[in-house]
Amino acid sequence: MLVQVPVWLWVDEETWRPESARAEVPGGSVSVTAAPRSADWSMGDGEVVSCTGPGMPFVVGRDDPAAPSPECGHTYTRASAGEPGGVYELGLDVTWEVTWESSEGDGGELDPLVTSSSAEFDVVESQGLVEAAG
Repeated sequence: MLVQVPVWLWVDEETWRPESARAEVPGGSVSVTAAPRSADWSMGDGEVVSCTGPGMPFVVGRDDPAAPSPECGHTYTRASAGEPGGVYELGLDVTWEVTWESSEGDGGELDPLVTSSSAEFDVVESQGLVEAAG
């Protein structure tokens, strides 16, 4: 990643979908569904980017690499070289809305579920060199 170049953030659509499970016992059943609702990206530079959806994937040839993401993104303003280990640790917390329903018609919401993941990235500066012809 480069300083001052927009970073597009997104969660793969295969991951950003509701998940359901059903348990049956004699005389009844219960279904539980967890649906993703928000993504909080800890960028490693002290910034947190909160997105209400999965974000939009960057597509080469369709999207302008100099343009910020229209849905979820961040622009680093300094390199990671001065950080411990020389990298930024990027973290992602996805909050899931959890609901349940029984075969008897009961149902409701449970406490939200948060799943987390992280990765390390180098953020570097790129500088051009102009040489005068002589």
